[in-house]
Amino acid sequence: MNKQIATAALSVVLSLGLAGCKAYDVPEYVEVDTSETAFVVPLENDGDGQAKFQSIDYLEAKKVALKRIQIPHRWNQTGRMWNTGEWIDTIRVIKVNRAPVTREWDADKDKDKAIWLESRDSVGFSTGFNCTAMIKEEDAAKFLYWNRGGELSSVMDSEIRNRIMQVAFEVAQQFPLDTLRGEKQRVIDAVRADVVPYFADRGITISMIGMYGGMSYENEKIQVSIDNVFIAQQEKEVNRARFDAQQKANERIELEAMALAEKARTQAKGAADAKVLEAKGEADSLALRAAAIKEAGPALFQLRTLEIEQARVERWDGRYPVTFFGSGQSMGMMLNVPVVTPQK
Repeated sequence: MNKQIATAALSVVLSLGLAGCKAYDVPEYVEVDTSETAFVVPLENDGDGQAKFQSIDYLEAKKVALKRIQIPHRWNQTGRMWNTGEWIDTIRVIKVNRAPVTREWDADKDKDKAIWLESRDSVGFSTGFNCTAMIKEEDAAKFLYWNRGGELSSVMDSEIRNRIMQVAFEVAQQFPLDTLRGEKQRVIDAVRADVVPYFADRGITISMIGMYGGMSYENEKIQVSIDNVFIAQQEKEVNRARFDAQQKANERIELEAMALAEKARTQAKGAADAKVLEAKGEADSLALRAAAIKEAGPALFQLRTLEIEQARVERWDGRYPVTFFGSGQSMGMMLNVPVVTPQK
């Protein structure tokens, strides 16, 4: 019995002892990725004063290059008993993710997150915007100061998107819808000139910002009307192109006909001129022959007579004609005259 009482008393004492121990201080670590920048900020007064947290220089001084940081703890007693309490952190590790973030705000993908604008004639529409931003290592403290530990992705979806929409809206309000479609370059130039330097002062580097796609209208009937007008304009341009092509073909045919007519006239004129020259040459030749004959006189007559006599001799078969014409020394012409038989 005494042994049992002693054993029970020892068990009670041990239980009370174990129940009176403080909770174990479990080590706690924070891992820092290569694309992150870490800042170790004390959660309790470290002698620098709370006011310094409002400056970028203070955050810059708290930046660390460690990739694994242990979180120190202290015991915070919450009751009368010495073991009533908990371990609490004495520092806070704030990480800034510097990796680039890209956003596309397009009404075809998500109408609620699209950038909606309005023309001067109060026509609501949306057009696609895309943007890529990042945080440089040297700007991490500046980003943390302006955003109090916010993620770059959340800043893109809120502040940067709203800033782009504000500037683009102000430019779109200057033009009616008919001319606004040709002023996209003016809109994006104004957005870049305002948004890029504005967020550079807040530690965010915007490497790319642009517009893409067409306009999506709040009223779908507007798009149908624009499509009909565009189709009519295209048909008009096609018909005009066909007319111009036919007109050029007609001009070509007319020029070819004029060239052929001119060629025919030239050829006819050349033939006529050739005939005139030929006739003139024949006339000149006849005139020359007549003059030569006139000048030759009796000598030419005698030459022709000798030529005739030569031809007769060459053709003579040795028989003399029955009848001769001629007198004197000239034998004249010799003809075979048929004999006339008297009729009974």
